[in-house]
Parts: sequence; C-alpha cells; structure tokens
Amino acid sequence: MDHDTTPSGEGFVTLYAGPLDGLVLTAAHLDRMAQDHGSERYCLLTNRGVTGLYQEVDGRWVYATPHLPAAPDQSTDQPEEPA
Repeated sequence: MDHDTTPSGEGFVTLYAGPLDGLVLTAAHLDRMAQDHGSERYCLLTNRGVTGLYQEVDGRWVYATPHLPAAPDQSTDQPEEPA
C-alpha cells in the first residue's frame, strides 16, 4: 500500500483518481474494509454522499474504472459513393 506516516506512526493511504481522489484514510481502516477477490483487493467507499470503487494496484489504491465494451472499429475512410 502507498502509506504516508505521521509522527504518531499511524499509516495513511491516499486514494487516486475517481470521485474520491485525494481522500486520505488510515491504512488500518482501509484494510478492515477491503475485500479480497482472488488476487485483487477492492474497497467500496462513500464520503459525503459520493461513492467510488477503488482497487489496490501496485500498492496504491486507484479508482476501479468500469470495463466498458470495446467500441466498434471506426475507420477514418470516407464512405463509398454510389456508382
């Protein structure tokens, strides 16, 4: 996890991207709320009415963007003119 420490020694974690970008939580609090799904860790958080799903990636908690279906291939060619 991406931890900052205070003089008291308690670790903090910062959320990156998404609706809760920059929110800082204690590492212990986030660890209690996180859920493991196989090799991935997720945490659904709400702060002041704003909700975001975050995923631990390479030790940092980042917004888990929705996986959208791939857009159909759009060519830049002009449409064929009728003969």
